[in-house]
Amino acid sequence: MIRAALVTAMAIGMLAMAAQAATEIPPGKWSFVFSDAKGQADRPMRVYTYRPRKCDARCPIVFVMHGLNRTASRYRDYWELPADGYGVIVVAPEFNTRYWPKEENYNLGEVAQHADREKWAYSAIEHLFDEVRDGQNGYAIFGHSAGGQFVQRMAFFRPDNRATVMVAANAGYYLMPEWRKDKGSPAYPHSLVESKAGEGELRQALQRRLIVMLGEKDVDPDHKHLNKSAGAMKQGANRLERGENFFKTATAAAGDLGVKLGWELVEVPDVAHSGEQMSKAAARTLYGKK
Repeated sequence: MIRAALVTAMAIGMLAMAAQAATEIPPGKWSFVFSDAKGQADRPMRVYTYRPRKCDARCPIVFVMHGLNRTASRYRDYWELPADGYGVIVVAPEFNTRYWPKEENYNLGEVAQHADREKWAYSAIEHLFDEVRDGQNGYAIFGHSAGGQFVQRMAFFRPDNRATVMVAANAGYYLMPEWRKDKGSPAYPHSLVESKAGEGELRQALQRRLIVMLGEKDVDPDHKHLNKSAGAMKQGANRLERGENFFKTATAAAGDLGVKLGWELVEVPDVAHSGEQMSKAAARTLYGKK
């Protein structure tokens, strides 16, 4: 009986150690450097965090993905008040321009550059979650602009991710959910055609909870950061049009594949291309009263 009790105690202790975060996020604003041993350990990543005083380390986690300017600390700050109100921990990784200098490195996740998917930028989120989680089984993820591209592409290339909900806000252009070469869609990076994801990944992604969030006034066709490649222009003249067409294409794809679409389309009134305003809208959508 004594031996059995010792074995039980050891098992409980091992479970507690497994659940404890490798890097525990302290209360208030903080940052640390994450070395991704499972992915690209030679690219240290600064991670900005915020934990409300009322939260312990087991509160829900939301990853916040910055835009083109890589202002992770600013995006963390956008979520500070919502985090206090809703009781969530904010984790904002910075994909800096030293190691992830271009669109293909951040927005497109380096999918074309690496055969090993653990080296993709999208996988770094899964690895970082393992680093900071303290018993949480899943997380939410929000991205705006280039970060919105990151999130919606992550949904296709890592459909096995542990996000319970993904929010892609005001993306510049999209990886259209079209995988059939005979449909005339521009190839990757504008669709799944000739990409490393196909019908199987698409089936999984369409059934996940993904919120396409669009500012109703994000309609400037001449915005300085708007992608104007031929493939992007085919999706629409501005970000609002492109997001609406992305959701419409996903709806049609779900019908063609015979799967239930788990996505939502949320259009935010009186908001243009604002990371701060879209962050507040996302927090209300995710955590506000139902």
